[in-house]
Amino acid sequence: MLVRFTVSNCLSFSNKASLEMFSSANRDLKVQVWKSNSRHIPGILRSAFIFGPNASGKSNLIKIIDYARSVILGESNPLGKRTKYFKLNPDNEKKPSSFEFEILIDKSIFRFGFSVYEDIISEEYLYQIISTGEQLIYKRRYDKTTKNSIEFGDNFSSYREDKFLDFILKGVPSNRLFLSETVIRNVTYFQNIFDWFKKMVVIYPDSKFHKLNILLDNDELIKKYEEMLKLCDTGISHVSIDQVDADELFDKIPPEIREKTNNESFESLSLISDERYGINFKNGVNSAYKIKINHTIPSGKEKVSFNIHEESDGTNRLFDLIPILDMIFQDAVIIVDELDRSLHPLVSRFFIETFFRTNQNNKAQLIVTTHDATLLDVSLLRRDSIWFVKKNHEMSSVLYSLEEYKKVRNDKALQKAYLAGLYGAIPLIRDKV
Repeated sequence: MLVRFTVSNCLSFSNKASLEMFSSANRDLKVQVWKSNSRHIPGILRSAFIFGPNASGKSNLIKIIDYARSVILGESNPLGKRTKYFKLNPDNEKKPSSFEFEILIDKSIFRFGFSVYEDIISEEYLYQIISTGEQLIYKRRYDKTTKNSIEFGDNFSSYREDKFLDFILKGVPSNRLFLSETVIRNVTYFQNIFDWFKKMVVIYPDSKFHKLNILLDNDELIKKYEEMLKLCDTGISHVSIDQVDADELFDKIPPEIREKTNNESFESLSLISDERYGINFKNGVNSAYKIKINHTIPSGKEKVSFNIHEESDGTNRLFDLIPILDMIFQDAVIIVDELDRSLHPLVSRFFIETFFRTNQNNKAQLIVTTHDATLLDVSLLRRDSIWFVKKNHEMSSVLYSLEEYKKVRNDKALQKAYLAGLYGAIPLIRDKV
C-alpha cells in the first residue's frame, strides 16, 4: 500500500508537496481504512480523491507519480533532457527534482526516494521504518567527478558483504537506479520493492484497456463486465469473446513487438485499434479473439452485435475502468486521472461504491482526480481522503487535505461549501478579460 508520496521541483510543483494516506481518528466509513495488527503501522486509507480547477496541477501530480514509477522500473530512458523542473522560477533549473515513496509491503514500511539533476540520478536511498525510527538500507550518490558511491546500513550486513553488489554499482549508468539494476541482474535483495511498483496502474483520460488477455478463459470477469454495464444502464445485455483468424491478426502486429513473441515465455498480447483484440501464444499454437458487444432488440429476445468503437464514449470509458475491479485482488495501487471523464455522476458514484465494497478484504488503493463535485459527500468519502490542488501566487501547485479545515462539521454539505470557495481550489471566473 502507498503510505505517502512526496515531490518537489517537478512540473507545476515547485515546493515540496505530499499526498498522505494516513487515516485520521475519524471513525466514519471504517471500511475505507486498512488497519494492521502492528502498533507502529498506522491506519492507511484505501483511497484519495483530488479536486481542483483546470490547470491547477491535478493531472501533473498523476504524471509525476507515473514518471517516478517508470524510472524505478527502468522503462527505456525516461530521463532524457531535463525538462520536468518547475520552469516559472529560473533558479529551479539548478536544483534537483526529488521523488519519494513510503510504501507498505507485508508488515514493513519502506521509504524509497531519488533525485534527478541535469541528466543524472544524483541521489537514491532506501530506508526501513520500524517502531523506534528508521534504519538505513542503502544510500547512493552520483556525480560526474566521483561517479557512484554507496553506503549500506549497519543492520544490513548481508548487503555490505555482497561483492556482487559492488560490481553492480560500478556498472550502474548515471540515468538508472541502483535498485532497478540489481533486479535486472537477478539479485533479489530488493525484488519486493520493485514488484510493488510493477503492480501500480495509471489510467489517463485517453487510456485504453490493453490487457484483453485477462478476459480470455475468465468467465467470472466477463460476468463482472456484463453486470456493471447492465447496472449502469448502457443497454448492453452480453459481452462475448469471439475467435478470429490468428494469422491474419498476427500480420497487424508491429515488427518490434512481433519479435518478442518468439520468446517461449511470451504468453499473450493485446492489440487496440478501433477494435480490441487478444492473441494467445501457448504450446506453439496461436489463437486470437475479438471483443463483441451485444444488445437485445427491445421488441424481442434477438441480440444484435456491435463493435466496441460503435458504443458511446461513456460505455468505452466504463469498459476501460471495469478491469480495476480485478486489480483489487492483486492489492494494486490504481490511479485514475479524471475518473468522471464521459461518466454520469451517478455512474461515477456507483463505480466508487463498488470498489469499496469489493475491496473490504484486500489492500488495493484507488487514487483519483476529478472535477465531479457531487462526490464531495461524507456519506460516500471520508474527510481525510479528500484533497485539493490549487496554484499559489508563484503559480506553483499546492496540495492540501480537507483535514486541514478542522472547524468544518462532519455533516456539512461539502459540495455546496466547496463550490462557494470555502476550501479554495476552484476556478476564478472573470466577467471581463
